[in-house]
Amino acid sequence: MAPRKPAALISRDETKADRQARVDGESALQPATTLTQKPPAQLLGHHVAWSHWKRLIGLYQEVEGKVVTAFDVDLLLDYCLVIEELRVDLPKLQNMLMATYERLDEKSKDVVDDETLFKLTRELSNLAARIQAMDARRDRKRTLAQNLRQTLYLTPRSRAGVAPPTKPPEEPDDDMDKLLKGS
Repeated sequence: MAPRKPAALISRDETKADRQARVDGESALQPATTLTQKPPAQLLGHHVAWSHWKRLIGLYQEVEGKVVTAFDVDLLLDYCLVIEELRVDLPKLQNMLMATYERLDEKSKDVVDDETLFKLTRELSNLAARIQAMDARRDRKRTLAQNLRQTLYLTPRSRAGVAPPTKPPEEPDDDMDKLLKGS
């Protein structure tokens, strides 16, 4: 069964009592710890994941309701690391395998000896299988990333086409507020 949608993302008509009961139930499960723009230590050295964390938390802080809480830190970490692996690590490894494959393919054209040609053909076959496995791994990572996106309300489908309400912009202090605050 799908998880319940946060009250901030619900747009249907509800009675005040129903809405208040939903909000009270959610607030009882929200930790006091808040998520900050500063990524956790687990993302040190992961530049893509680091920047993805900062962007996501910035987006979450723009909406009125709490979509993610400190309970979701591990889920966000996993998502950021999966994105980095999808965008950086897997393509780098796949490019390395492809370059090796192309070098061996070129080398096999110059070989006259049958035994050496057989060995090179076997190596080419093994590399082709590894490249294919890398493609399959990449597809599984994409599927995992999509599932995490849906869980974190990052897709239109997960938000059921409802954009969460944004916080109203803070109004600048007028002269009287500045005088009262002493600034």
